[in-house]
Amino acid sequence: MKHFLYILLALATGSCSESKTGPYMAAAPDYSDAQMWYISEAEAEAEADVFYILPTCVWDWTDSEGRTCHYADVYNPEHIAALLPSNQLADEIFGEYADFYSPYYRQITLDSWTDEETVNERFPHAMDDVFRAFEHYMDNMNEGKPFVIAGFSQGAKCVVELVKSLDEKEMQRLVAAYVIGYKVTEEDLQSGKIKPAQSCSDTGVTICYNSVESPECANPGLSPSEICINPVNWRCDPEPATVQDTVSVSVDTAHKLLIVKGLDSDKYYHPSLGNLFVKGNYHLLELELYKDSLKENVRQRIENLSR
Repeated sequence: MKHFLYILLALATGSCSESKTGPYMAAAPDYSDAQMWYISEAEAEAEADVFYILPTCVWDWTDSEGRTCHYADVYNPEHIAALLPSNQLADEIFGEYADFYSPYYRQITLDSWTDEETVNERFPHAMDDVFRAFEHYMDNMNEGKPFVIAGFSQGAKCVVELVKSLDEKEMQRLVAAYVIGYKVTEEDLQSGKIKPAQSCSDTGVTICYNSVESPECANPGLSPSEICINPVNWRCDPEPATVQDTVSVSVDTAHKLLIVKGLDSDKYYHPSLGNLFVKGNYHLLELELYKDSLKENVRQRIENLSR
């Protein structure tokens, strides 16, 4: 199945492009080029793959002619270097029991997330890259294996759209989808492809959560969500669980948020991102805080689907 309709962009010669009506963007990635991927194979022979979609790691930037770009440049070594730590962390979590594939794509910049209208205007161009990358992955890399789709932040938004595009045969091979630090809306659920996870071991399901100190700390662009599961005890009810010995994590069933108690919110507040994440919003900890639990969960779900 073709997962996308190409967005027609007028591409000029060189690393960047601009049309009279479209956005100024870097050149499109060629996913047959190995340089457009971060790939890491599991130490043992893996029964499944992970297709991972990166979070937002790049700010607005200007080229040598002073033009501002609101998208990452996959041919810019500085941008790739900025993305590397995110891929390494995700590989550590998701890649121990699976072969790990993460495409570089023209993600929208951090500056783009100031309002929903801007995100909605710019995001489809980034998503088009992800659709093309996934198609290349399925045709040339997957070899018919079960697969996990995972993403964090902007990457999680991509996961939602990607799962909605899967055909029936692909859904049968989907181990799970991890929508980390983003929302699943009622409209998303109506697609019939997104099935909320209910435990630590169900397959073909979607895991979704956002971590905050209190509901007032939630980012309105990333929530509210229709689903939420606790990635420590894998429950959807308010039963609390403990992580890192002293941190309590529980589901607020009314707001579909993870309530985290026991962290020093001052320590994890970043003023440079204060317009996106207020004090008490733990968006930047969504992977690190639950790292061990997520790693074990990937193993459990892969084993369950492979039985």
